[in-house]
Parts: sequence; C-alpha cells; structure tokens
Amino acid sequence: MARRWIGAAALAAAAIACTTATPTPAPTHQPSPRATTAPAPSSTLTATSSPAPSPELVALVPVVGFWSTRSTIARTELDAAMAGTSRSYVRVLVAGTLPGATAASPDAIRAAVNADPRTLGLLPAGEVTPDVRALAMDGVDLFGNGRIHEVAAWPLLVPAAPGTDPPSFDPATTWTLVAGGDVMLDRSIYRRSVLQGKGAGYPWDGGFAEITGRRCCTAAGYRLPVVRRTGHAGAVRALFRDADLALVNLEGPAVEAFRWHPHGLVFTFDPALLGGLREAGIDAVTIGNNHIGNAGPSGVVETVRHLDELGIAHVGAGRDRAAAHAPAWFEVAGQRVAVLGYDAVRPSGRAATQRAGTAGLVAARYRGDIAAARNAGADIVVVLPHWGVEYTATPTRTQRDHARALVEAGATLVLGSHSHWAGAMELIDGSPVLYSLGNLVFDLTRSEETVEGLIVEITFVGARPAQVRLHPTVMVDLVQPNLLEAAGDGAVVIERMREASEALPRR
Repeated sequence: MARRWIGAAALAAAAIACTTATPTPAPTHQPSPRATTAPAPSSTLTATSSPAPSPELVALVPVVGFWSTRSTIARTELDAAMAGTSRSYVRVLVAGTLPGATAASPDAIRAAVNADPRTLGLLPAGEVTPDVRALAMDGVDLFGNGRIHEVAAWPLLVPAAPGTDPPSFDPATTWTLVAGGDVMLDRSIYRRSVLQGKGAGYPWDGGFAEITGRRCCTAAGYRLPVVRRTGHAGAVRALFRDADLALVNLEGPAVEAFRWHPHGLVFTFDPALLGGLREAGIDAVTIGNNHIGNAGPSGVVETVRHLDELGIAHVGAGRDRAAAHAPAWFEVAGQRVAVLGYDAVRPSGRAATQRAGTAGLVAARYRGDIAAARNAGADIVVVLPHWGVEYTATPTRTQRDHARALVEAGATLVLGSHSHWAGAMELIDGSPVLYSLGNLVFDLTRSEETVEGLIVEITFVGARPAQVRLHPTVMVDLVQPNLLEAAGDGAVVIERMREASEALPRR
C-alpha cells in the first residue's frame, strides 16, 4: 500500500528543474488512498521517528542462512542454543557480548550462518542484511509486513558493548515492497472470472495450499502437482495489500475491443478484470513486455488509460518513447522511490518518438533513465526488466551483464520476469537481483515449474534493502495462486532457486 503516488504534474515541475526526468501523462482520475498525489520530488520530506529505547540498548536479531526455510525461533530454543542443549544449533555467534555466545564480527556471522545451518547468529538490527534470514522471536518480527513498530517491543534488547557504536535502527524508517511475477488475464482467467461468473477478484482470493502428489503428464511430457487448498482464503491478496508498495508484471493489453482467446499466445484483456488488481492492492505494473503489443500500438495507449482510471501506476511502455522510459514515483516512509520497466524480448515493439510501445533494455537508455531519476530526487530506484529465456531458472550471461550495469548505474533493486519459472537471484554490491519471479496469475501448465511461482517480500530500512523473504506459490484451478509453506511443499521452489543461484559463475 504505497503512501503516495507522485503524479505526472509534480514530475513535470521536477523535470523542468532538473532537465533530465521525463514526466508520465497526467492521470485524469482522482487518486485512491493507496496511490495519492504528492509534492514534486524536490520537496523536503521528514520521516516520523518512533520512540527510541534507551541508547544503551540494542535489538539483537537471530539470523540464519539465507536459504533456510525457518521463519521464527522461540526464546526457549535460543536459550537452549546458548546453553549448548539445542538439537538445531551447535553454536551461537553474537556481534557483541552475551553469555553462552561466541563474539564475532557481523561479516563473520553472516558468512558462518550461510556456511553451516547449525550456526545461529545474533546481529544488531542495524546490521541485518539481505544475505541472511532474520528470524522472528516468539512470533514478534522486526521485518516484513507484520513487523512491530517500536524497538521497545522487541524481546531481545541488550546493552551495547562498551566502546562500540552499533548502527542505528528505527522501525519508523522500515517499509516493505511486495512483488509478484507474470499476470495474464485472458484464456482460463477470463473463462473463470467472467464466463463462469467467479468475478475479477477470484484470481486474487488464494490462501494456502499443499501438494498431495504428482500426475502425468502435460503435452510437453512433464508431471504436474496435484494441489489441495488448505484454507486462509485471501492470504495472497493480504500479502500485497499489507505491503507499502506492491508490483507485478501485466503481461498483455487491456482494451475495450478485447477478444477472448481460449488458447494460444496472443492475449487481450477485458479492462474490467483490471479491477481485480486494484482490489488486490497492486500499486504499479510493468507493461514493458513482449505481449503488451498484442493489440497494436493503440492497445498500449488504451491500456495506459484504463490503468490511469484505476489509479494503478505503470512503467515500461507508453504512448511514445519518453512515456515508455518515464518512471513511476512513490513516497514511502520518507523515501522517494522511482520504478522503471524495460523489455528485452521483443525489440520490434519498442516505442518511438511518435509511436507507442515499450522501453527497450538498452544500456545507454537505462543509464540515462536511472541518472535522471536520481537527479530528480530518487532515494531508491527499482527496475523491472522483462528478459532472458523461457522455461529455465538460469539467467543468461547477457542478463547478468545487464544486472550489474543496472546496479552500477544506480538501481537499488532488480526484479525480472519472462522465464515463467522462479529463477536465480544474487546480490550485486548489496542490491538484490531476482532474475525471474515466475508466473503469478497465468494458466501455463507446461510443467510443474510453470504452475509454481514466487512472491517476494523485501524490507527496506530507509533506502537500504535489509531482508528478502520468499513466498512460494502454486496455481489452483488454473488461475489462482495460493501460498505454499516454505518449510513444507514450497521448499521445492526455494530449492530450485537455490540451485540456480549457487550455480551462477562467480565474478
């Protein structure tokens, strides 16, 4: 739920001042509470600080390796680990001094917990980084959508070690970004939502599910999971709505003259189905992909109009090249966030000076776009590239080269799409790069990988990414993503991502 969507009129003023930012067309609708207009990027913003605990106290956070599927630890388990009686952990490392724990530097702790699942780390909250998994304690969390908002409520506060100056941590500066993968509203989605009368919100009603077996076989010869809902309907919607900023890839045009395609690879969407995204709390979509042109250049323009009417921001395509390359702007927790989108799959669909289309993933262009966003006051730049090869978890060398170039140009976070599989991820200079989130709402039953996907929940502390949490999903009834328990059936998705990530050649 974005606090403020910075409208195009405000951006126009900033563009005149900076001579670098390109404004998006001004929306004609009245902005909704989730995406409201705000001052130009040059405005001064002040975050409201929460009451801080005594400066002598530090919040220590239990951490494990990034690929662990653990999410919480009981205080009794922590005490057992420090007493040497835990069945899960054989040693505890702490950045500081604590009876029963071995002192170590934050870097040493991060390396140790990723190397050995039996090592538990304790880091000051300000030292928690995306390469480890921060655990909740007795259900109390400092990170994620369900985080507490005052450090004083954290169950493990200890005196700072003499002579140390641990990084500060103020929950008032924390916020979350939740992103999903490909959303396609034709074929089975139209059949279920419209022809069968389940409604535009049906694809977003998913709760939790479990995999009860596998069955044979798809047209491509692959086995598919047999899935059963286990309850908590609406959990997927809540994950997006509870975020401060929610993003997805909208894989096609929404036009009044849409045609339902029961099958095939040409998509056009009933604009009424966009209301499901709005109800699900989606703040922005990238339409920079190889299907946005399925209704021609006019379909791009009409899709933008429908999104504007709903208050859903859009990036990656537009009425001309300038609009396609323009960022969407948000203000969250005192941070100015610029979102950009690009397509590398269909060069023939790129926008031109007087033609609607996509923003191409071209280094010279995105370097300029990111620089313009930074010059216009962006504290954070999120890039959504549509790239790579379908049906693989492994990025190409070209993707990795672009990812590094994007980060070096100033991108804070890179969230990719197109492969239809949840894919590899890596950290580049502290910036998370997820090469593909797979399918979110998409009736692609080619293989198990295409009916499973990923919703990612990223916690920022100010402008710094601090945590990356992975929420595996599986499609139910062809059209509805449901969450899989990461420590249960969802482990297959996370393991697939881990294997692809660890196989990336080191640079």
